[in-house]
Amino acid sequence: MSRLTKVGIEAKIHRWLSASFLSELVHYQILDEPGGRRLVFQVDHAALQELLSHRLGRTLLITNRLDWTAEQVVAAYAGQQALEQVFRGLKEGDWLNWQPLYHWTDSKIRVHAFYCLLGLSLLHYVHRQAQSFWPSITVERLQEELEQIQQFVLLYPAQGAGPYRTATVTSTQSLIQKGLTETLGLQQFGTSRSG
Repeated sequence: MSRLTKVGIEAKIHRWLSASFLSELVHYQILDEPGGRRLVFQVDHAALQELLSHRLGRTLLITNRLDWTAEQVVAAYAGQQALEQVFRGLKEGDWLNWQPLYHWTDSKIRVHAFYCLLGLSLLHYVHRQAQSFWPSITVERLQEELEQIQQFVLLYPAQGAGPYRTATVTSTQSLIQKGLTETLGLQQFGTSRSG
């Protein structure tokens, strides 16, 4: 294995620290010692605090809507983020995924797009309803909770010449799932009769 020269090591370190602000935060020295070279580095915590308080975590919003208030601009930006999340969900998500697309004609692709967006609209409608119970719930968490609400129909053997007996049982629900069931009115879709 070839040994790097001091210049080669410095070139690598400069490449590693070429990302924004890193060269300001990390200071290093290459020391020549009898057994070889030693790299000594440290993080400049004062520069890190300066960076955190004055540069990082800031978003600059530029708009041509001069009649909007600052709150309206921020709300529009947040709405754009929500819309981008929706399209990421359509492209990569597990819910209402655009793929796989088994259609080749324009009319069938339009229908596919229609029912994907219709399903997405319904999902966000249910999400808004669920937010009246739990304001900070995300679409993903809502989906996880709703997937765990299940109903089972148990079939019992017939006694004699009569029909099978059935009993409908709902899975055990957490407090969150019970609240979502009541808020969304899910109990009307199930039945608890046994016959």
